[in-house]
Amino acid sequence: MSTVHRILCKCSLEGDHYPPPNVDRPVKAYTSWDAERDTMNIEMAIKTKGVDEVTIVNILTNCSNEQRQNITFAYQRRTKKELASALKSDLSSHLEKLIWGLLKTPTQYEDSKLKASSMKGLVTDEDSLIEITCSGTNQGLQEINSLQGNVQA
Repeated sequence: MSTVHRILCKCSLEGDHYPPPNVDRPVKAYTSWDAERDTMNIEMAIKTKGVDEVTIVNILTNCSNEQRQNITFAYQRRTKKELASALKSDLSSHLEKLIWGLLKTPTQYEDSKLKASSMKGLVTDEDSLIEITCSGTNQGLQEINSLQGNVQA
């Protein structure tokens, strides 16, 4: 089983992960969670020689997006550095992309996908544009629009 599949399976936090979890079930918040403890553990994992990727993955995939945002805030308050920047040089490229995606809010993530889909020169990734704009809520699309600098459609 690939690392990415294991990470995605852990994100569901529900029962046995074979076969892959049902997409309709929401991610549940980790119940015995402490932002300060997780922040310290991530900081130690980053400082470990060779970086302890397993610890970073276990912490960030065993909590909800709101909890990850709290960890990000606590890490910045503690170290005066952004967590995503601290992890950037320490993780392999595919794992780095996955962790960066986990550290963003859903709106920030969709905004970055929209920007990436329309920044391919003469070629536009229409599938991504359609998926995000057609599956989003009005509120979500308005938030993305505000992140895009109030660009009118």
